[in-house]
Amino acid sequence: MNKKPIAIFTAILIILFLTAGHLAALAPNTVGFKMGYTHNQLRGKETGADLTIKKIATNGLAIGLVANFNINSWLYFQPEFLYFQKGGKYDVQVPLPVSIPGFQVNVIDTRSLEYLEIPLLLKVSLPVKFPVQPTFLTGISFGLKLRGNLENQVNISISGYNIPYIRTEDVTSQLKSIEPSYVIGGGFDIKLGRTRVAIDQRFSFGLTTNDYETVIPASYFQAIGIPVSQDITYRIQMYNYVFQLAVTFFF
Repeated sequence: MNKKPIAIFTAILIILFLTAGHLAALAPNTVGFKMGYTHNQLRGKETGADLTIKKIATNGLAIGLVANFNINSWLYFQPEFLYFQKGGKYDVQVPLPVSIPGFQVNVIDTRSLEYLEIPLLLKVSLPVKFPVQPTFLTGISFGLKLRGNLENQVNISISGYNIPYIRTEDVTSQLKSIEPSYVIGGGFDIKLGRTRVAIDQRFSFGLTTNDYETVIPASYFQAIGIPVSQDITYRIQMYNYVFQLAVTFFF
């Protein structure tokens, strides 16, 4: 793991620890409802497997509640409680267990992942005398797995013929129960009378991989006359990377 995010996390945790006593005595200064868009990508860790992978992004949803605790006039502790969609798509050229002239297998895997996401953030609001205040936020986030689904599109090519094979699979068991991420971003707070609207964009970098295994059964190939004697199996370790754009309406 890169040492720079570790140093940032350590500093954030120290600040949260030092301010925990003050925060415990406070109710949230404001509570808001958040809804946003996620742009998701799975990034693979090198495993040594003989795989050629092309990454493709997917889109998702983030929705939930946000609270602000004032530490001082420009610094906030901002916990969030979100339903959060991650995942991604990748195109894999699969190594084959047999050598047959003109025989290739290309797979497009789409993983749709759902989490209960709990970001714990520090938010800096620049003290300017305007209705629109620039903000910066950073912190850690913990994703609690809810559900994972795989859509497996297998494209078999042999002697100029293409044979599609599509299946779906529940892959919840392949997800880590708790997935930590590093979050960094910023945006604007807009004062509208007694209410406030926050617009922010942020990047979330997964710190642990999910270990995925995809199996294409040999029986499928045998059923269409291709003499494959064993299942085609490949394993990939993937990090969740997410770009998020969201709007929060504070009450």
